[in-house]
Amino acid sequence: MQAYRAAQDGVERLIVVGGDGTMHFALQGLAGSECALGVVPLGSGNDLAGSLGVPAKLDEAVERAISGPIRKIDLIRVGPMYSVSYLGVGFDSEVTRTANQVKHLRGPLIYIWAVIKTLATFQPPHLRVEHDGGIFEGKAMFAVAANLPRFGGGMRIAPDARIDDGLLDLVIVREVSKAGLLRVFPKVYGGKHVGHPAVEILRTRRAVLSVDRPMHLYGGGEPVRPMAPGDRVELEVLPGALAVVG
Repeated sequence: MQAYRAAQDGVERLIVVGGDGTMHFALQGLAGSECALGVVPLGSGNDLAGSLGVPAKLDEAVERAISGPIRKIDLIRVGPMYSVSYLGVGFDSEVTRTANQVKHLRGPLIYIWAVIKTLATFQPPHLRVEHDGGIFEGKAMFAVAANLPRFGGGMRIAPDARIDDGLLDLVIVREVSKAGLLRVFPKVYGGKHVGHPAVEILRTRRAVLSVDRPMHLYGGGEPVRPMAPGDRVELEVLPGALAVVG
């Protein structure tokens, strides 16, 4: 609400302190406006800050948010909601749900712990993904439409993604064994999973996702909307829809 009010009042920049979840909520009120989001990272993942090159030191980040240059970057829209980082369903969203319940860990260790815990009971859903280049259908670990190269506290899930190219990097990981996923998981931090036979990455302006069981679509580390079996959830890139400092 405060972010929307700032945008309506003509504020030039709104400085927001927190993690990716906090930024996710703030941008809901800033999308499509000229009010720039000034990111001061103070969360567990800080993937937006990392992708923008925001300094990790608090005083330097604040100085940049106050006086740094303003530019426009893309957003992803699904219905009335927006995400600056990604929208995804499947194993990654289940990991995020688990990570959000953790109280005894901080930083990237949360996501590593959540991956291991989620993997113990996860069963790959049947996914259908319509995109500009065609259709994927079959059992898969997850599908993620990424606007940033990284998520989950530094995992370079879409290493070549650009935040201002008007395109989404759609990452689909087909069904693999649990042992196979554990072998490839560490490679994600360096973007070295690209080229694995189960991983497909393509660029698209829109995607329509559907699953065969109740799941939740996540973005920016937060639940965006529930997905019932057979729901067709359409998401699209909005070029230059968010002003940011950096």
